[in-house]
Amino acid sequence: MKLILVCGPFGSGTTAVAGMLAGLGLPGIEPYFVSNDERTPNTFESIAFRETLLRIVSEQTLSFNPGVDRVAEIKRLYDQISTRGHETVFLKHPLAALLIPELCSVFDTSLVYVLRPFADIEATRLRRNWFAQTGMAGAQVIYGRMFGALINSAFPTMIVRYPDIVTNPLDAAMKLAQFAGLGVDGHTINRAASCIRSPAPPSK
Repeated sequence: MKLILVCGPFGSGTTAVAGMLAGLGLPGIEPYFVSNDERTPNTFESIAFRETLLRIVSEQTLSFNPGVDRVAEIKRLYDQISTRGHETVFLKHPLAALLIPELCSVFDTSLVYVLRPFADIEATRLRRNWFAQTGMAGAQVIYGRMFGALINSAFPTMIVRYPDIVTNPLDAAMKLAQFAGLGVDGHTINRAASCIRSPAPPSK
């Protein structure tokens, strides 16, 4: 099974990218986790994937839980997903960045890295009133793991910048479709691009 894995810290724009993949017709693994952020109530984060990751990694400390067989947990998830019969799926969660080698050892994985300035990530954390590891502090750890995997491995990787997605969602949708190997028409690409929210006007 082929996996398009969307990687990035909390507040980096991974939800927008995952939503665009869904708009392109790529299946995720529903049901999805529901956020308390009114701007992004649908996280496109598979609950099954989230539960697997939380058995392996602490969301509070971004460290591995002791005594957990990481690959065995991921293989269990693979077996669960494979019953759905999809040739390709997308998954997305910030903690996935800590398990890129393990995920790539089980799934036929292509990675989409979402980049956003630390200051914007921290501003999103403050708006959400979330704990520290969901802001700049966690982003430094997560980006470190992502780029460690990029440097030390040869997994197919696409790098997108969240500000560029917001500025030109149509171009981003076309490039995502090409990277994911999706033979979709212009209408589908336009529909996927339309899911990107315009930036909020500055407050007065």
